[in-house]
Amino acid sequence: MNNNRFGNRLGQLLVSADIKNFTLAQSLKYDVSYISKWISGKAVPSKKNIESIVNVVCSLVVNHGSKDFIAEIKREYNASDDEQLQDALKKELLGAYHETVGDFDYAKYVNNASVVIRPEGQYPLLQDYARGIDTSKPMEIAILADLFSMDHMSKLLLAGIENNRFRVQKERPDIHLHFILDIGQLDGHSVYDVILFVHMLTNYSLLNFTLSQSKAAKGKLLFSIMKHYAGISLLTDSGQFLCTVSSRDKEVGHSIYDNIIAHENPDQNLFSSLTLRSMLETREYMQLLLEQNNRWLVGHMMELFITKDLFDQLLKSEFPEEELARREAERAYLIAQNIFEREDVFIMIYNSALTNFMLSGELDFFNKKIVLDAKERKKQLERLKNLFLDHRDLHVKMVSGGFSDDFRYITNPCMFLSDTVNYLRLENDYYDKNILLVRDSQLREVFNIFYDEIWNDRQDVVVSERQLILEQLDNLMNAATLLSDVE
Repeated sequence: MNNNRFGNRLGQLLVSADIKNFTLAQSLKYDVSYISKWISGKAVPSKKNIESIVNVVCSLVVNHGSKDFIAEIKREYNASDDEQLQDALKKELLGAYHETVGDFDYAKYVNNASVVIRPEGQYPLLQDYARGIDTSKPMEIAILADLFSMDHMSKLLLAGIENNRFRVQKERPDIHLHFILDIGQLDGHSVYDVILFVHMLTNYSLLNFTLSQSKAAKGKLLFSIMKHYAGISLLTDSGQFLCTVSSRDKEVGHSIYDNIIAHENPDQNLFSSLTLRSMLETREYMQLLLEQNNRWLVGHMMELFITKDLFDQLLKSEFPEEELARREAERAYLIAQNIFEREDVFIMIYNSALTNFMLSGELDFFNKKIVLDAKERKKQLERLKNLFLDHRDLHVKMVSGGFSDDFRYITNPCMFLSDTVNYLRLENDYYDKNILLVRDSQLREVFNIFYDEIWNDRQDVVVSERQLILEQLDNLMNAATLLSDVE
């Protein structure tokens, strides 16, 4: 077996839907030990029975999962009813099964060109793409994809997320990735898709990465890894793979690469890549604070939430010879303290961001990594608590847990929105290349809808009661005290 993707996904679904292994075994008329072996990866179902087994699993999940679970998973899979959800789950489990048993005939993709109509598994082309990225060597990659119309597993593969983690682990400027998609297919109401998109940006930001918009991506997947492999897939209206053509011929790959790049238009770039220092010097950072309707999704502890004495200390040490940036940073901090008193400021902070700060002491100070001792961490957590106590008109909520198990080992998304200025602050551990200023008006609207969606409608994940947030800060301060005693 190549991996245990089938068993892992089966186990996740059963746990999430609160279905016991014994219940599934009864429905299948199997011994419960079989189910345990599938989940652990010690065995897999036989190929002749897999479709009937998957049908039973999907029926149980859809018909017996809790109301909240079904609502959440429908959002994840963009399913409008139970039938669509069952079909989506079936496709994913079958694809996971075929990948686990490794029964794709990869030899048929080695020829000069091969055509597969409705491939047995959903992912042979995408798997070859994912496996073809050898990050030990320089590489030129081009992708044109109707990303947001695809099924769940295809999105993860294209976003470079595998086993709940980023595939790109270190900075690789010698790998150039051109990615072209149709942003019109991204719906801000799909919380899963927006977060997946931000995580994809975070993952690929460590490469020489360009992202463009083109309606030519609709209904298609084209990619070329220059001199290695290329392929084209046509999709049905429901995002299924209808036809796949692939080739390892270098000339064919070069032709497909050129065809993809022809759709890359600098005027259609969705973001500008900046540094926070340049945002200070051009006053774009300040402009965001002065705009109406500030809405922040905060994934880590940052400069605007700390005490004035610590701010002054860090300003002096981190901007010793940058007079303009230092002056603008100080102005931004002072203005931020005033905007916390306004009624149009909304802050949503991840519980894990505060927990991670308490444990590690890591502070993002205008994109400079600072590590505080336990005593100082407690002081800054107390400052945050007082901020929430003293400014009762400040709208504050906390994200508890996450929005999908697919991202449980991945850093939190971080975005700052206002009426005219939107930017993402990616958590990629490379602070000199993690700021993306949103250029596209359609994408700005997507992020606005997304923020409103999680603020208003995700009570399953978002904590609204201020007292509960304050109690969590108390708990973290107590933990910081214990750490301080140890230090």
